Amino acid sequence: MYKFVVYGGGTAGWLAALNLNKFMPYSEVTVVASSEIGILGAGEGTTPHFMDMLERLDIKEQDLFDNCKATYKRSIKFTNWNGDGKDYDHPFWDNKHALHFDARLLAEYLRSVAVSRGVTYIDDKVIKVNQKQDNSVKSLSLESGKEVDVDFLIDCSGLRRAVIGNLYNVPWKSYQAHLPAKRAIPFFIPRDDSDTQDYTGAIAMKNGWVWKIPIQGRFGCGYVFDSDFCTDEEAIEEIQSMFGEVTIPTKFDYRPGCYEKTWVKNCVAIGLSAGFTEPMEATSIWIQVQSLQALMQVLPRYIRDGERALPYYNEAVHQMNDHLMVFLHLHYLTKRNDSEFWKTFTQKNSTPEFLLKMRDIINERPLTEKDLSEGSMPTFQMNSWLTVGQGVGYFG
Repeated sequence: MYKFVVYGGGTAGWLAALNLNKFMPYSEVTVVASSEIGILGAGEGTTPHFMDMLERLDIKEQDLFDNCKATYKRSIKFTNWNGDGKDYDHPFWDNKHALHFDARLLAEYLRSVAVSRGVTYIDDKVIKVNQKQDNSVKSLSLESGKEVDVDFLIDCSGLRRAVIGNLYNVPWKSYQAHLPAKRAIPFFIPRDDSDTQDYTGAIAMKNGWVWKIPIQGRFGCGYVFDSDFCTDEEAIEEIQSMFGEVTIPTKFDYRPGCYEKTWVKNCVAIGLSAGFTEPMEATSIWIQVQSLQALMQVLPRYIRDGERALPYYNEAVHQMNDHLMVFLHLHYLTKRNDSEFWKTFTQKNSTPEFLLKMRDIINERPLTEKDLSEGSMPTFQMNSWLTVGQGVGYFG
């Protein structure tokens, strides 16, 4: 049997295992993940694409309400991005809804579903990735002394980026010139279940923004900021001035960007191991879902024809990441100017050419879907570009 091995057990790892289990028959799927290492667990919002994947995997959304403290998400509400205290709403179109959930509980639930469907789970640490003479992955050596044979490896090792980054040393494409925020402080605040918030809050702060996600029993929040302008202590003081005393489980740095290739030899990176833009618009889990969908389409061809399938996949994922960067940069082109971060944003951070061209078009005539697709930027609907661009005042 063809042996698929998933390295890492967060949301990306278990979604990968479930997809392989369903769409790659006559194969053996194993997940190697250490419960001691755990997962980041910061992302707790989705887009409607996630609902489509649940349906493909035969997982009922009610199961997430019962097991993962899920709530419905109808939109993202942006507060005070122009420094005037006002909101603008970015809804899902076509009457679609998404979900919020507890990320750690979701990973645990997906693991239970995967194991019940025949996926093997090994709770152990990987100490070495062994290679064949052609540099493809041969096996994983584990702390317990066990060795796991690999025909194809999914690197879901998160920010450790153990294989695509540390083993294969694939070049990194930085988005730092466009997305300067590089530090995040997640925190929790209590939530009364009588609260009816059904949207992700995105609240502009002095040096970045705060996400505020309602799940059953609490809000999952986090301050995303540019550490060039703000220390952790100053960020926490700003958090507490708005939200009072909060529980802070962790802090982390990240580099906005992605690997130039996320599939090398017989290994593909999915999730944070492949790259990360920033938490805005739930785009991290969005690209996990899109990448897995593309992978399931290409894998049979890879097994049949070998590495000729890789360029198509790598180019598709690369374009998705570039597109996310452009769309997220648009959110920062606001009228806010009450701090050095906002005053200097457009001077210190390069605006992508695609956005400059889009604004020129809008000044002359209505935007069309063709305008979006000509720049290889078809990912988000035109309504989303217009909503954000008009909400921050960049488009008129």
